[in-house]
Amino acid sequence: MTVGRIVVYVFAAALAGVTIGLLKIWPQPETTSQEQARVPVPAATISVRTVPPPSSSAPPSSSAPAPQPALVAQTAPRPGPELPPGVAVREEGEGWWRTIAGTTAQFGGGTVHTYSVEVEQGAVLPSAHEPFAATVDSALADPRGWTATGGVAFRRVDVAEPDVRIRLTATQTARATCGFELPYDTSCYIDGVIYVSAPRWFRGAESFGSDLEGYRRYLINHEMGHFLGHGHEFCPAEGAPAPVMMQQTFSVSNDELARVTARTPQGLTVPRDGRTCTANPWPHPEVTR
Repeated sequence: MTVGRIVVYVFAAALAGVTIGLLKIWPQPETTSQEQARVPVPAATISVRTVPPPSSSAPPSSSAPAPQPALVAQTAPRPGPELPPGVAVREEGEGWWRTIAGTTAQFGGGTVHTYSVEVEQGAVLPSAHEPFAATVDSALADPRGWTATGGVAFRRVDVAEPDVRIRLTATQTARATCGFELPYDTSCYIDGVIYVSAPRWFRGAESFGSDLEGYRRYLINHEMGHFLGHGHEFCPAEGAPAPVMMQQTFSVSNDELARVTARTPQGLTVPRDGRTCTANPWPHPEVTR
């Protein structure tokens, strides 16, 4: 080995030693766990499918014919039992009800049934109390209602013990009271009390479309019908007004209603006969006002 090469090797080794020494004197900062936690992580997303995705093993052909409008119309689903979109409704109330002050004269000329109008505390804003009571009164006083036959009368009370209580009820209270057998928001009548589901009161039912006031009157008359001893009915003829005791909250189609209630008997067997009625809030729609 020549002297020149020995000098180069010695110089290189010395330089490497200086570099290592410098690194020991001024070490590089390590990434802390806190700094690692600050690294942005993409947020998870949730997607809800309304139709199944196409099969990956059989991708759609670009030459496949487009669906015909007539076929789409024939297979379009009829309105079902799902709660329509609308205003937000509180999930829980306080579990006790306050009677809304106010009384009425007697509606009808038959046997008088007294009722009170009550609201679960914490379920709705106070501004909704009086409109709720006014709608209940107008539904029961209408000549197309239960008083049409002359055998039934109603009168609202606020101090005396009523024959039936009509209670606007928070979402979870209504579900817990009326039962979870059917996975839909619904109202019910139990032991002298009508529990009105707040989400249904404020958002209605698909079968009534945009007619929220019509649905509210149906709801009151349907549950009052249970108080009077009436059971459920189904659509009697294609295009006819739905009986008020039909479960129109779920559907006005016999086929759809039969599907919804198949595993939870509702006091009758609904025929799968293809008949669909029109939404109707009145026990006696044939009566003219």
